[in-house]
Amino acid sequence: MTRPTVAEIHLPALRHNFQALRSLLPGETKMIVVVKANAYGHGAVPVALALEAEGAAMLAVATVEEGIELRRGGVRAPVLVFGEVDLDQAEEAQAHSLSAVMFDRRQVPLFDGVAKKTGKPFPIHVKVDTGMGRLGFTPEAALRFLADLPAYPGLKLEGWMTHLSSADGCEKEDHAFTRTQLSVFADGAIKARKTCGFVMVHALNSAGILAFGDQAFDAVRPGIALYGYTTLPPDSAPVSLRPVMRIVSRVISIKEVPNGHFVSYNRRFVCRGARRIAAVPIGYADGYRRGLTGHARMTVEGMKAKVAGTICMDLTLLDVTGIPGVGIGSEVEVMGEASMTAAEIADICGTISYEVLTGIGLRVPRKVVD
Repeated sequence: MTRPTVAEIHLPALRHNFQALRSLLPGETKMIVVVKANAYGHGAVPVALALEAEGAAMLAVATVEEGIELRRGGVRAPVLVFGEVDLDQAEEAQAHSLSAVMFDRRQVPLFDGVAKKTGKPFPIHVKVDTGMGRLGFTPEAALRFLADLPAYPGLKLEGWMTHLSSADGCEKEDHAFTRTQLSVFADGAIKARKTCGFVMVHALNSAGILAFGDQAFDAVRPGIALYGYTTLPPDSAPVSLRPVMRIVSRVISIKEVPNGHFVSYNRRFVCRGARRIAAVPIGYADGYRRGLTGHARMTVEGMKAKVAGTICMDLTLLDVTGIPGVGIGSEVEVMGEASMTAAEIADICGTISYEVLTGIGLRVPRKVVD
């Protein structure tokens, strides 16, 4: 038995997005699909299994724990850990056949030591900071590390990667900066191959795939686009993407509220005439953000209803006056194409769709729809 508020995860939409992105790339380009942060809130294991079956060459997570979750869920494809891996985690990563991103010299003896201890090479992807300014070697330091690599036989260079900071920007400066990043990265990748033979070279994130697909290298790393969203300007994406998550709930209470009566905290909503107020069991503890107060709408019985008053921790109230057929148990679309998408919610809250999706709490059950 589950609560009436559910996040539906539509696998046909996920598969559509995967293939739409693939259609923009050369046929030999591999897909490293990003399923970190519980697959952007969608449920890591079912999403990973669906993408693995669809042809993903590798899956990417942020932590070793996320990688282990995939292995325990039955994922067999290679898994790459983007984030920090300490000594204990390195041993766990090795035990579960996870690859790690190397972005700092201090990781070298750690990974090499684990490899010597287990007798199994430790697969790494070297991260080059070409302008993001977050994690990664400078291009020069990356090449120096490459020259020293033979001294560490326990390390297996599996990939050469960078991350784009401004691929979703719409200004000329953003475009020029991204091209510079890719050019600097390509020079290092060529040298890496001359030194080590084949390594998987990858740079493009979702925005990069959509705007710079001519620089696909060996593999790309789609994230948010898999789930139906992009931070590119509206209508600029070269393919149509479908939102994968739809949140639905049900009306649990209806009140006839008289003229002049206040609704919810802080008296932000006052009834102008008699109103019908419906309660829906979702609130900011579920990730339905309080900042939507006074702006959001949901769909009930095929019609849009405005949120009435301050969004509460566990409940949101709707003004359903004039909407016929609304009763206890009526289905409510909280987030979706008929009500408000994650992108529309993000615009209201001054954030991005990533934060909206990953912020949907775990007490909202995920229901896979296939």
